[in-house]
Amino acid sequence: MAISGYFLPAAPGADRRFDARRKLSLLARGLQHDGSGIDVQIHNISGTGLLLESDVELAAGDRIDIELPHAGDITAVVIWASGRLFGCRFEGPVSPATLSAVELKSAVDPVPDFDEGQAEPVTGDVPQRVLEVIERSREQIAEAAGVGAGRVRIFIEY
Repeated sequence: MAISGYFLPAAPGADRRFDARRKLSLLARGLQHDGSGIDVQIHNISGTGLLLESDVELAAGDRIDIELPHAGDITAVVIWASGRLFGCRFEGPVSPATLSAVELKSAVDPVPDFDEGQAEPVTGDVPQRVLEVIERSREQIAEAAGVGAGRVRIFIEY
């Protein structure tokens, strides 16, 4: 027995997520439009919006400016709220470069000031497996940052 079916067109204002989300964990500063500052943790981001967590109570329709790497302050509108989690839509699109910068900043812990001249060359045998992981990582970082792999340096302390 065949069962027929069809897709109903989406209702106006329905959830239409076309941009891929990048999962991450990034602490950022926000500014409510009344001027009060807030700390937020971004859990995912796309070109059109983000999921953030904050202790500050926000409601649907609230606008906040969130400081993002590479872009500065970006205005987002709260679409939904559930406890400490808030789904937000950007008022304008966010560039792929900004998304990559956010992802890179979240993936790496801040590194203390480092003087490259103090780096010691690797001594002894480095397992081939480790060298392969380093090279793959260098290529992935370069691609995400939009630079050549030769511009990415990876330092390992052990």
